[in-house]
Amino acid sequence: MPSYKCKGDNLDLRFRLLSSGGNDLLFGPGSIYDNRQIKVYSLRGTDTVFHQCLPGPNPEPGKDSIMYLNIVTAPVEKLYLKWNNTDTDSVSLQLTKVDASPCCPDYTDIASIRLNNAAALTMGSWGVFELRK
Repeated sequence: MPSYKCKGDNLDLRFRLLSSGGNDLLFGPGSIYDNRQIKVYSLRGTDTVFHQCLPGPNPEPGKDSIMYLNIVTAPVEKLYLKWNNTDTDSVSLQLTKVDASPCCPDYTDIASIRLNNAAALTMGSWGVFELRK
């Protein structure tokens, strides 16, 4: 009998940050931000809620590293990416409800993402968003 693994209540986002010309701003010789210093947060009322964001390997062979963001609180539609002490951008998430029946409960996933109101690209079946700055 097959073993099913259901998706949990958290949201996962994988992304790269690129310049308008396509240069990687987090990894490699053209990086301008320290990927270990990035802070990601959302606002809930007057509270600031930080989310885990770490660098990691790209699942697509031969591609540079990516950032992994995990949101374990209730789904949020607006995030803030603090690249350094002087540069913060907003990210809008369009969420969708996924019907996982009959074996698993429905869950929320990210349908699209916008960095400062500019639409992000999704990289094929790998599910990595390209944010252009």
